[in-house]
Amino acid sequence: MQRKRFLSLFSILLILALVVTGCTVPAAAPAAEAPAAATEAVSEAPAAGGRYVGFVPPALTSPFHVAMVDGATARSQELGWTIDVQAPASEGDFQAFVTTVQQLLEKGVEAISINPIGTDSAITAVKAANEKGIPILAHNFITPFSEGEVNAYIGYDQWGGAEKLAAYTCELIAKKYNSTPAETTGKVFILLGIDSIFSHRRTGGFKAGLAKNCPNVEVVGEQTAEWLRTKGSEVATIALQANPDIDVFYGNSDEMAIGAALAAEQLGLVINQDFFAVGIDGNQPTLDLLKEGKFSATLGVDPVRMGVTVIDTMEKIFNGEEVPQIILTPSVVVTPENLQDYLDGKLWTEPVAGFPELDNDLPTVPE
Repeated sequence: MQRKRFLSLFSILLILALVVTGCTVPAAAPAAEAPAAATEAVSEAPAAGGRYVGFVPPALTSPFHVAMVDGATARSQELGWTIDVQAPASEGDFQAFVTTVQQLLEKGVEAISINPIGTDSAITAVKAANEKGIPILAHNFITPFSEGEVNAYIGYDQWGGAEKLAAYTCELIAKKYNSTPAETTGKVFILLGIDSIFSHRRTGGFKAGLAKNCPNVEVVGEQTAEWLRTKGSEVATIALQANPDIDVFYGNSDEMAIGAALAAEQLGLVINQDFFAVGIDGNQPTLDLLKEGKFSATLGVDPVRMGVTVIDTMEKIFNGEEVPQIILTPSVVVTPENLQDYLDGKLWTEPVAGFPELDNDLPTVPE
């Protein structure tokens, strides 16, 4: 009897051992990692009931886009949301931009905001969101796409802002030559961004401002520096060889203008005496240089608060509120005189409904 019990117990143990062995799967070899197409930063996990949203800059190579991410992330965390930030490695990689948006949609974001450079890639991204019924916004962009439905476009008037910056530039040149803006002569070199509506509007508006305020000032050259400081330095070095008496380097972005300023200084020129450097964005590195007397002026568009505006707009959409299709954020020429007020947020005004910006070489706001 005891022997039968022993055999029964042994049989049960043997069966259990076989079952456990059969259920143990050998560890698979690690899968090869796909090439990294995007930079990623995800906020803390949300509280119960928090939203999960996506945010796609054209890249994170510019302090401007990093600052927008900072603003959007801070506001998301205040609301208890998760924000998934992903971006292509470079602003010219339009295919990676589309892929990044598609990946976020597959991950289940409840809303997404994009800042495209190429309009074709943007339309593809918008249609992908539309197909899934996911609200999609465009930030730092107020030009409606020809196809697809965007819930809101959020950004500033690039033409109008560049025109304001040009008016201040005329004052700088006039002061250098003890003249008036209407009468002064001078030479300006323009550093262009990657060919797009951004570079078109910022260049067209600046030229319009020069023509209106200091018509005798000449644009002696313009060349792309691809939004980069290093490229700005390279382009400015060559430009100064051809025109050593350039008065102003204007960059479609601050970073390119900073590069130009560094190049000119390396050639022995003194900023704010021999030449001026002005640009667009109002990034923190630019503001630091402005405070140190190493930059001349920037069009401050407060990217941090623009990022906050994106999240606030998403919240309104989630709550069923109507939002304007074009949400215009403010811009202001930041100089050493008003720098502290800008830093303190005193120059920021609440976003308002605005006009769309078209790639038509005309002012955004009809005159």
